[in-house]
Amino acid sequence: MSNDSSTTMSDSTGYFYTDWSAMTSHDWAGLIITVVTFVLMVIAYFYVFRPKNKDELEAHKYMLLDDEPTNTEKK
Repeated sequence: MSNDSSTTMSDSTGYFYTDWSAMTSHDWAGLIITVVTFVLMVIAYFYVFRPKNKDELEAHKYMLLDDEPTNTEKK
């Protein structure tokens, strides 16, 4: 087997190479939405699994199953 340099990928044109100048507005919108969603998911993950938030989240555990509406408005 010969090591042909034309079949190997160099650093600038590797598998994960992105031509940023060739990206369309749809590509940029998709990239931004993906990055924002990832950041929000990381924030939600750390919020839910933080021990100090456990009591607050446990209080809302059966909120959807509660038939009695709680009206906290003062008249």
